[in-house]
Amino acid sequence: MFKNADLLFIQSVPDNLSDAILESTATSKTPNYDHVALLEVTANNEFFVLHTLPSTGSIRETFKKFKTRQWAKIDLYRATQKIDAPLIIEQAKQLLGQVYNASYVPSAPGYYCADFIYIAFEPTQIFHLIPMNFMDQEHKQILPFWRNHYAKLGYSVPNGELGLNPNDMTQQGTVTKIESLTP
Repeated sequence: MFKNADLLFIQSVPDNLSDAILESTATSKTPNYDHVALLEVTANNEFFVLHTLPSTGSIRETFKKFKTRQWAKIDLYRATQKIDAPLIIEQAKQLLGQVYNASYVPSAPGYYCADFIYIAFEPTQIFHLIPMNFMDQEHKQILPFWRNHYAKLGYSVPNGELGLNPNDMTQQGTVTKIESLTP
């Protein structure tokens, strides 16, 4: 079922952060995601998840432990083109132990989930950066959550700067959904 360097696209149990991510990045296509993680399949057929969270920074954990987190939906995706999975996993392991990048600006310290995956895939890059959006999809105004979030960080909202999010990753035509997994 799993292959090395598969991706897990996730919809979290709703909270303020996940709601703001979905409000500003949701597409007309469903489902919509607020997190993405990388799957490692070892030679012993063990499953690990490499990803980054606000509470942990970038980590590697067993798939079993990963599934105990607060996820509403987990979908398994796979690259549609040939990738060098061992090299991607090796690259991702070099990113472990870093802080979570709450600014979502790629040049800031640490990584956010989509940034972590983008950097991990650098040896076989299948994704491209796009202008980030922190606006309400309907009214085209910066969402209050993001204004408050960036005010606390001392940053201006990086709307329009290049970055990546899970929803746009699934829309770039480089991954395909394999199946939905039970959280």
